[in-house]
Amino acid sequence: MQPLNEGHLKCASSEAYQAYLKHFLKESKNFEKVQGSFGVPIDTDPLADAKTNALRSQLLALGARSRNDGKSLVWGPLSPACARCRTGVKSVSEFISLACTRSCWFCFNKNQHDFKDYRSAKKDWKKELAAYHQAMESLDFVALTGGEPLLYPQDTLEFFRTAKSMDPGVHGRLYTSGDGLTPALMKQLAEAGLTEIRFSIKLDDPAASQEQTLSLIEQATGIIPTVMVEMPVVPGTHDQMIVLLQRLEACGAFGINLLELCFPLHNAAAYKARGFKLKAHPYRVLYDYGYAGALPVAGSEELALRLMLEEATRGTTLGLHYCSLENKNTAQMFNQNQGGQRTIPLYAFSHRSFFYETVRAFGLDAFIVADALEAAGCAHALDQDGAMVQFSPADIAAVLPCAENVTLFLASATIEHDENGAARFREVDLRVIEPEDLPLLAQSFKAPLEED
Repeated sequence: MQPLNEGHLKCASSEAYQAYLKHFLKESKNFEKVQGSFGVPIDTDPLADAKTNALRSQLLALGARSRNDGKSLVWGPLSPACARCRTGVKSVSEFISLACTRSCWFCFNKNQHDFKDYRSAKKDWKKELAAYHQAMESLDFVALTGGEPLLYPQDTLEFFRTAKSMDPGVHGRLYTSGDGLTPALMKQLAEAGLTEIRFSIKLDDPAASQEQTLSLIEQATGIIPTVMVEMPVVPGTHDQMIVLLQRLEACGAFGINLLELCFPLHNAAAYKARGFKLKAHPYRVLYDYGYAGALPVAGSEELALRLMLEEATRGTTLGLHYCSLENKNTAQMFNQNQGGQRTIPLYAFSHRSFFYETVRAFGLDAFIVADALEAAGCAHALDQDGAMVQFSPADIAAVLPCAENVTLFLASATIEHDENGAARFREVDLRVIEPEDLPLLAQSFKAPLEED
């Protein structure tokens, strides 16, 4: 898809549709302005996308699996919790408190709406967990994060016992730095129902601290069924990461989630001091996503894929999962848009983006496209006076014969609720469909994407 630019305004011949196009162009420019206001430079490397695309292609040729429309990439085993993260169905993440033993420069907990309330105090997680269980009827996956959950070892144990009592087969996972963890506590956690533990490792910690965490990982592999590391990939740490990946393999770890490093909209000085830049085009669909990670850092994705390629080529047995910022946004949109259960005339639910989408053409193109849709018997709406046609992208195949000679626009829309709970349906983004997008676009509205 191609972002809007000033040249696309000439497609519309009426003032009303000129204003429609100008609205989305203004939204795009406003986003760029906000993105540039935080004091961290925007990456201007014209080859950035080409570099990551080349690495992705090499990984796929080697046998890696693309998931969630390419928003994540997997080599080897993948946690079932990560597989479910795409939609988040029957999956819940909770915290006891946001208090923590660390103060990481990339932490985005301050962006959480309840940070001030829970940065030291505990919340009623048991009440919340029960409410989620009732709303979803059952839970397949539960996670406990923080802050540092192990500041409250008894609450942590009780969390997994409670989840298991609600759903005996639930998959429980814990996020921790390892601070406060002992072999005895590991055994208690496993007995309480912990299925998976994810350690974080900070490469700028002292070597002794990193060794202590690796020792805990090695001990945990004999006690907890699935032992992983989850950490952001920091540009410039290639050599350190290679050593770490091979150490994790030697420890017997299940795998590692290589997260796209994000800028949390604060602590800009730390990012500037490290020479980081923000990714120029952070989202395929511009929207106010709820995930607190904020904006992706340029170069993090490239390094993550390079690490995966080198280790896959070496023949690692470690599970490698690249998880982009966009990958973390899709569950919100799937649930917000009710998994596509609503029928909205001339819109179709995208199994790629989880938005409802519609196609439009303007000016003379509108009549060319309308004739093609009419000949194929496809539903559409033609505004003859304003010269605009709208149709469902599920019918995109009907216009393939004329698609290279017209300009088609894909609008993304979502269901939102106001403070009183009233629902509204709103278009939030508009992009230009390029010829190479058409085959995949047609596919993505027919059936859910196949996942491993």
